[in-house]
Amino acid sequence: MHLRKLFVIAAASLCFAAAAMAQSDVAPPSQPDASAKSPAKPAKKKRKSGKKNGSKKTSRNRKKKSSAPAAAVQPVEPIVPDDGEPPQLTHQPVAAGTRGKPLTVAAHAVDANGVFGPILYVRKRGLGTGDYVPIRMIASKIVPGDYSVDVPAALTTVDGLEYYIEAWDTAGNGPTRAGSSEVPMAVAIEEEKKIIAAPTLPTNVTIKPKGAPPAITHAALTQALKGKSVEINARLVGDTGVQGAAVMFRHAGEKDYRALPMGNIGGDDYTATIPAVMTTSDLEYYVEAFDQYGNGPARSGAPNVPYALRVMDPSPAVVSAPPPASLANRRRTLDDEDTDRTIIGLGIDGGAPGGGAVTLLVRPFWWLRLNGGLAYNVAGFGYRGGITLSPADWAVTPTLNIDAGQYLNGDLNKFVTVNDSNAVFVASVRTLLSKTTYKFATAQIGLEFGSQRRFVFYVRGGLTYFESSVSGADITAVAQSKNPDPNNTYNFRGDTKFSGILPCASLGFNLFVY
Repeated sequence: MHLRKLFVIAAASLCFAAAAMAQSDVAPPSQPDASAKSPAKPAKKKRKSGKKNGSKKTSRNRKKKSSAPAAAVQPVEPIVPDDGEPPQLTHQPVAAGTRGKPLTVAAHAVDANGVFGPILYVRKRGLGTGDYVPIRMIASKIVPGDYSVDVPAALTTVDGLEYYIEAWDTAGNGPTRAGSSEVPMAVAIEEEKKIIAAPTLPTNVTIKPKGAPPAITHAALTQALKGKSVEINARLVGDTGVQGAAVMFRHAGEKDYRALPMGNIGGDDYTATIPAVMTTSDLEYYVEAFDQYGNGPARSGAPNVPYALRVMDPSPAVVSAPPPASLANRRRTLDDEDTDRTIIGLGIDGGAPGGGAVTLLVRPFWWLRLNGGLAYNVAGFGYRGGITLSPADWAVTPTLNIDAGQYLNGDLNKFVTVNDSNAVFVASVRTLLSKTTYKFATAQIGLEFGSQRRFVFYVRGGLTYFESSVSGADITAVAQSKNPDPNNTYNFRGDTKFSGILPCASLGFNLFVY
């Protein structure tokens, strides 16, 4: 019964539609535009009201025709429901850039709910996943869905960059990514190819550079809370535009700065936010910018005279000058602003079976030491180098040490006495022992006692791997000297290699002087 009712309703709807189309076909010939447009309007009414009678449809159509010259009804903005899908993101990877020049990265992102972002994450090639710098991409004013951003010239002074892009829609769906933090897209930074020409210019012509770097007005920040983001604002004014505006910052005591691009927030005002994960210790920073022709940089502060930003622990009560934390209640590191910070020193050690060494120590980070120098094991001299990991600065500090090196032409005749009536055999063996050389690698754990800033004494133990070789000609000479039959001849082709693993131990001290 329900199917019959549906068929009857559908047939009635078709009849009403046919009657409406017949009325539109008999319109006066003097109004061709009205006759051309009239069939479309009933068709829409048919879809909206399939169960109403034909007389009501005809009268309604006539009312619409009579009210056609009236003012048009204002359209209502449609409400787009959340489709539950992230935006569609397309991107043409950037393969290469020019050193010291801004790098443009573009993408296309669309979504029915609107796009939030996209965000470009960029880092120096080879750094970790936590070293990406986020940059908000700017929407195009000409092509809807097109976004782009210029990576500042300050970030293109390295050998290569890695980046990825992600976007959400305004309903929170996403992210959609081009690349990822684990598998980013790589950009090779190349030197600018300059075409050398010999221009013919009059001697009285002076060529002046076009444009000038922008003027920077910035109120320096002096304090921040640990674990809280820090917003840095500046006003950048230039007749030839602003480009590559960035906050260059680092932890106090570090050598290299990190670049944090600044975004325009309206007019000549720019801002950048240092992430909360970076506000773990005192910071140093300065602001720099170029104009659109690359003139600059103009700076507020400088690399050698940066602004000092003191990072303090958050306090429940607001005080004008919080007392400094006691050295006994905080962990002391080489990043503290102490005048006795040292990075270069001298190390002397001895042990078995590796012998002793005098090495130069260099500490690029408070937890890492590099060493290299001259080694001696009584039999002869060699060279050695390695690294030491020291995870803390305590009175007794555990360490991990890895060394490698080689001893050159050691003479074991100092320790071995050869007694034999055969003088040729004795001479051959002495020749063999006088050319002792081997390579080695050592891994040790130990304890260091004292101050990591000045003087430490240490003991270490672990394993050493060694590899050596004996000349085939020397082995042939030894074997031939013991040959009782002159008609037989021994001949060893090639060198004989041997290796082994032995336990090792050593003790020594480090003295840091600078």
